[in-house]
Amino acid sequence: MDELKLKESEAFYNQGLANTENGNVELAIKDYTKAIETNPQLVEAYISRGLTYSKKGEIELAIMDYSMAIKLNPEKSDAYYYRSKAWLKLGKNEKAKSDMKTASRIGIDSRISSKEILREYERAWETLGKI
Repeated sequence: MDELKLKESEAFYNQGLANTENGNVELAIKDYTKAIETNPQLVEAYISRGLTYSKKGEIELAIMDYSMAIKLNPEKSDAYYYRSKAWLKLGKNEKAKSDMKTASRIGIDSRISSKEILREYERAWETLGKI
């Protein structure tokens, strides 16, 4: 892939991250899709689009993106981790357990787990504040 295409896909990906951060879910999905169309090997774009689909409640689409990320890079632990959470939302506990075991075996990215822990901590405090 030429340098121009790589920069273009990276620009779409970064724009998707910005739109996600700003709560522009639909625009983020379009940006991640353009990044993937420009560079179908961009694993992070599949994961980010999967997370965005998950936020929208489109769990099956999220699982498809996590699965593609895993196909492209079977050692990408966060793709297994997020897919595990998606399986849980669908009530597919055995698949969730299998993916979580794989993510743990590979080694879950500490940044991912730290973000998750902080988010859960913030939710707990919000709930406690309402009591």
